[in-house]
Amino acid sequence: MNTINGLRSNVIVDTAKSIADQIYETLKNAIIKGEIEPNQRLFEVEVAKIFNASRTPVREAFRRLEQDGVAERLAQGGIRVPQLDEQTIQDLFNLRVILEVHAIELASARINAEEIAYLKQIRAQANELLKSSDISQDFTLNRFFELSSMFHDTIYSATRSRVLIKVISNIRAMVLSMRSMSIRLDSIREVWDEHSRLIGYLERKEKKAAIRLIKQHVSKTASQVLLFIRSKPSDNTDSAGLATLQKAISGAKKVVNNRRRKG
Repeated sequence: MNTINGLRSNVIVDTAKSIADQIYETLKNAIIKGEIEPNQRLFEVEVAKIFNASRTPVREAFRRLEQDGVAERLAQGGIRVPQLDEQTIQDLFNLRVILEVHAIELASARINAEEIAYLKQIRAQANELLKSSDISQDFTLNRFFELSSMFHDTIYSATRSRVLIKVISNIRAMVLSMRSMSIRLDSIREVWDEHSRLIGYLERKEKKAAIRLIKQHVSKTASQVLLFIRSKPSDNTDSAGLATLQKAISGAKKVVNNRRRKG
């Protein structure tokens, strides 16, 4: 109960969105960032208390998380973040390679100067962060994760394909939680070097080079995730994971405040 009361005081209501949308986005972001780990369970009544809401919007949020493939319904109630086995992860990454290559093919032909400029702005923010030495590791990893998502989302948007954007976003969501837990600060510089090269290829319309790079990038990511899975002791805990929502809600608060300032 003390944990629930403490979390409730940090919930920021964004009146521009429904409470179901806010619960869904907060939980999905927490799952993707690895703040809610595989096998952790969440229950409608507990999440409803945190958001000071009824169980109806929580139920809707849970349903959408199931549709996205990032949570599974439990017979005894609530949802759980599924523990993906090695074969499933490999299958997802194999499918992601196909989708990423198609995205690069489309983006190479359709990306505009404004989108290239935005990719360069994202890269510049990452480069500034790479120079910083006084930022906590958790903050740095979370910020790099956000910048990388913005980077890839910009490329997906440049495809002008709504179907592709929807499918590839769902595939990414299913593996990104593992990716966020397996990534290390010492691999960040290499990632952004690859991103910088990709910007150049897209700007110069060098489609074949961009495709080779994205294949290498996804393959390397898959190897890191699988290595992490193999090195992690199996954990069959069914803990609710409510305390992990503290970080997620804090992140949601920052998003809302940023939106208010821009508005």
